[in-house]
Amino acid sequence: MYGICKKWLRSMTAGAICLLAALIDMHAVAAARGGLASENPLAAEHVDALPTDIRRAVAIRKRACGNKAAAAHYFSVSIEAGGRRFVSLHFEDFVCANRAAVCVADRCLHEVYLESHGRYRIVFRTHASDLKLINAGAAGIEVTDGTSRQFFRWNGRRFVSVRTIKNGW
Repeated sequence: MYGICKKWLRSMTAGAICLLAALIDMHAVAAARGGLASENPLAAEHVDALPTDIRRAVAIRKRACGNKAAAAHYFSVSIEAGGRRFVSLHFEDFVCANRAAVCVADRCLHEVYLESHGRYRIVFRTHASDLKLINAGAAGIEVTDGTSRQFFRWNGRRFVSVRTIKNGW
């Protein structure tokens, strides 16, 4: 009986050591990546990392806000769909002392930019509760305003309203 207990204790010790080593390794990886705990949730780098054309447009909003530009991590979201790159800006995640410059009641400004030949141009703008870029073969947008939702599809020149989504579009 003592031999069985001794083996079990050794395997438990080895298991505990392996578990501890794995936890230490996971902590080291998270620290090396700068984990969420170390990231500043509202930071200028979320704006500074944007492409130049988009940064210029945000600078106009910054002046209207009356403070230094800073934003949350998901202020800017991008997708590639149909061979095109789209970037959306979500101003509910933008630091703005003069909130009326970017929001009306609970609806905030959302803009979508299209990249073409290294330049970005605005292709969609709305005040809404939320905006989500969709990649269903072609680029799409889902705009939520309270309990209603609208869908838009990229037709090669602009986003056009669609009534329902069937089989991707």
